[in-house]
Amino acid sequence: MSDLFTYESLRQALGQQPFRFYERVASTQDLARDWALSEPELPAGALVIAEEQTAGRGRQRREWRTPPGQALALSMILRPHLVPEQLPRVTMLGGVAVAATLSPLLGEALALKWPNDVLVRGRKLCGILSEAVWEGDRMGPVVIGIGLNVRVDFARTDLAGYATSLESELGQPVNRHALLANLVGHLLHWSQRIHDPTLVEVWRGWLKTLGRRVTVYPQTDGSASYEAVAETVDDLGALIVRLDNGDQRRILAADVGLVESPDA
Repeated sequence: MSDLFTYESLRQALGQQPFRFYERVASTQDLARDWALSEPELPAGALVIAEEQTAGRGRQRREWRTPPGQALALSMILRPHLVPEQLPRVTMLGGVAVAATLSPLLGEALALKWPNDVLVRGRKLCGILSEAVWEGDRMGPVVIGIGLNVRVDFARTDLAGYATSLESELGQPVNRHALLANLVGHLLHWSQRIHDPTLVEVWRGWLKTLGRRVTVYPQTDGSASYEAVAETVDDLGALIVRLDNGDQRRILAADVGLVESPDA
């Protein structure tokens, strides 16, 4: 079977899972949101999949481009019955699902970075974005977007030291259809356990951020960056850090960079 996605090849890979496939889109997130709003009876787990994504986004509205045939770009519609402050649990389940999919291939080289990145040997392999769909003043479905680099070539680009691809790390080809089907299975599994405390425990166990010295770049109040030690995460996904003066801070909205140590 060709590695290029078609509706027919995806139907074969995904079975009866409801999905829409597009060869080229701006953002699978936007299409999934519109689909969820237009069909209130749409079952949880419905997917929007694109072969190429030209204006995908990550946290803080950063752009995430998906070249044709070189990545996985998908958004899944979930109906998890959460209150707004529990939305980070959707990002947790995405991270755990990606880790479960890739850990048999990558082993200990794989790690999660708070709050939504998947790393291999410190370089970004995958990003996760969770967005609520609002129906008036009520939070309705949630869309989780995943962009996973399969064979994007970052050599001789300004991202060479920051991003990586699965095939580059493995040194061998990857069947994107099988990878997609495996990932979707793990997403569905963990979406059924979104209220289970085990989800937080497993997510916490994958976080490379914890126990490390980090630089925190606040996003909400214009404060200056600062260094601290990332101690843990709470059940709502907030990062708990300890400052050099011993004070603790609870972080919900920030960028966090790992401070390299001599033995890193």
